[in-house]
Amino acid sequence: MLSVRNLSKHYNSRKAVDGVSFALKKGEIAALLGLNGAGKTTTLRMLTGYITPTSGSVEFAGENILTVREKLLSHIGYLPEQPALYNDMTVEDFLLYMYRLRRATKEKEMEKVERALKKCSLTQRRHDYIASLSAGFRKRVGLAQAIVHEPEILLLDEPITDLDPRQIREIRALLLELKNDHAILVSSHILKEVHEFADRVFLMHQGKILAESATADIKAEEFETWFMRHTEGEAA
Repeated sequence: MLSVRNLSKHYNSRKAVDGVSFALKKGEIAALLGLNGAGKTTTLRMLTGYITPTSGSVEFAGENILTVREKLLSHIGYLPEQPALYNDMTVEDFLLYMYRLRRATKEKEMEKVERALKKCSLTQRRHDYIASLSAGFRKRVGLAQAIVHEPEILLLDEPITDLDPRQIREIRALLLELKNDHAILVSSHILKEVHEFADRVFLMHQGKILAESATADIKAEEFETWFMRHTEGEAA
């Protein structure tokens, strides 16, 4: 569904992302796994069109979407690590506003908002002001705005950061439900959680993808060893 080829971002002599290539498929959760500073967030920001790559291409349905950003907005839903939420808006009004920002048709717009509220278990909070919500519910609102326009692709940057164990389980269950209708790319540095919910993992280190594997091919107790073997070998 999404094909990334030789994507790079250089800041003068520093290579934040260096020749990254991978593909996403509908019905799966893929994870960019790496330590802080590995280049995960920069990669996601390039995929959204927020940052212009130094080189490389991102193709959706055979078209380089980096050259047609307006089309990109309707096909991709993005959740930053710290969602930009408007505290003085209610949950419902915020989702309606975000839906319209994507220039989506107004036809059945409230139906779309209702669906996002239901999927993210926010129906009972629809009239609450965002300022009053806990961290877990704020993350849910961030996810709801990412799916309200029903995009084919979801890009989620550290979706479980700052959540307590119960909230992490709830978000994990939501992601597993959402993958039925989307291709999902998640960035994370939390090994255990990635193994719990991802179908495939791309190990990213110092701007490069060092390894790729189906998580089913790596036993949970061997996952940390797999990660350290690749990253320590690169550092050496």
